Amino acid sequence: MRFLLVDPPHKIWTILRAWTPSPGCLQLLAYVEREGFDIEYMDCTLNDNPWGDLEEKVRREKPEVVGISVNCTAFIYDGMNAASLVKAASPQSIIIMGGEHPSFVAEETLRDCPAVDYICVGEGEVTLAEFLRAVEKKEDISKVLGLAYLDEKGAFCYTGDRPFIEDLDTLPMPAYHMAKMDHPFIELPSEGPRSLVVNFSRGCTWDCTFCTESAFYKKTWRNRSPKLIADEFELLKEKYNRDIFYVGDNTFNVKKEQGIGFIEEMLKRKTNQHFWLQSRADLVLRDEDLLDGYREAGVYQFMMGIEYHADSVLKDIKKHLSVEQARKAMELLRKHGLMVMATLLIGHWEETEEDREAFLKFFGKYVDHFGLNLITPLPGTPYFEHMKKLGRIEDWDYRNYDYIHAVMATKEADHLEQVNLIYKDVLKRYYWRPRELFKLFSSNPILRRHHRYYITKVAFNIMMHEIFGTPMWVQPNYQEYQDYLVERGEALPEALTAAAK
Repeated sequence: MRFLLVDPPHKIWTILRAWTPSPGCLQLLAYVEREGFDIEYMDCTLNDNPWGDLEEKVRREKPEVVGISVNCTAFIYDGMNAASLVKAASPQSIIIMGGEHPSFVAEETLRDCPAVDYICVGEGEVTLAEFLRAVEKKEDISKVLGLAYLDEKGAFCYTGDRPFIEDLDTLPMPAYHMAKMDHPFIELPSEGPRSLVVNFSRGCTWDCTFCTESAFYKKTWRNRSPKLIADEFELLKEKYNRDIFYVGDNTFNVKKEQGIGFIEEMLKRKTNQHFWLQSRADLVLRDEDLLDGYREAGVYQFMMGIEYHADSVLKDIKKHLSVEQARKAMELLRKHGLMVMATLLIGHWEETEEDREAFLKFFGKYVDHFGLNLITPLPGTPYFEHMKKLGRIEDWDYRNYDYIHAVMATKEADHLEQVNLIYKDVLKRYYWRPRELFKLFSSNPILRRHHRYYITKVAFNIMMHEIFGTPMWVQPNYQEYQDYLVERGEALPEALTAAAK
């Protein structure tokens, strides 16, 4: 039986602009491959003609099962459109969709997109393998845990939660051999041409109200062992010439032992690679004695979700941190020669211009990189349910749920466009400060590269757009689905194009 996993055509995040194979897809592929299935992977974000190439491949090969990965809420319509296109090109193909968003709103997704036959709810490896085996042997699909579908009468069915994989070390090495690792697009522009995104843990034990990671993994955290992490880094160095990594784990060092092991392994292996890790302010304070070791092991930056400069807001979103802890952690990282990236949230209901002035003043003292976001009510989170109940969500177009487009107004700014302008203004005011411009000439080559990218490619683009109306950055190979249909010259059945927003 032939299985095709598709990362559908979608926009990459316009701030980071990182083209990178989905770590989730590569892990899923490795597991299913180990189970003995005939599999193939199509990362449509790399194709010059993404929709056309997908349609042509499916028409030609007619795989028995097509999996569609939806990494985040903003990509859900792209996933639906890909499903519609696949079903039109190969009506007999069974389509199964997975990812956080369809897991959280499985029934909504199935009803909005009739082309999707099944949704893999939650962690995908074991569920997908059992599903493929059941299809192959023509067994009862309803016995496979973790599946959602509509029965013959249109009733929603869910087979029940599947337990998480207890030991991530039992998973095989991600299937890098199935990705186009030599494609020139694959990099993080701010980090350099040999950069990549990797993942080694799943979940988060905290309960920030806006976080899908905590909700998806039910406040659990599991990690790959430091030895296997180092093995993966060695492979990526030796086989694929990758030496700069954004480690996308929501919180890398939940356990101190993980950090100790990582430092020991990387110092022992001497791979001369460099790492950007994510953590929390309280964990950085806890691990003060490890910070020099992290730096010596190749870590150059910690990204922390600090979110805001006011304890009242941090308490409201259940951050379980104080502003004082954040300040101390940022000072500590800089003291030990590590760069600070803070992910921050503006657009809170009570927020005023005075708040944003204080926000800029506070973070401007400590932050090397300004990860500014608009707080967004992602489906599946407590924050979404609360904002929905209060009636504050104004924009239900999921394409805009990307943390850089407003979907809720505030008390002060009662139009979404006002909130969007506020976001751009705060970003611009931060990066056009003399202090930030001086970083363009920093003696730290990584900091210098970062700022040249963010100022010349992001902040300057925003300024030119606002002053002269020049277009914002456009992803060169992305095509809207409806544009593809027009170009194709043949309308698909109405029922299959309903999701083509």
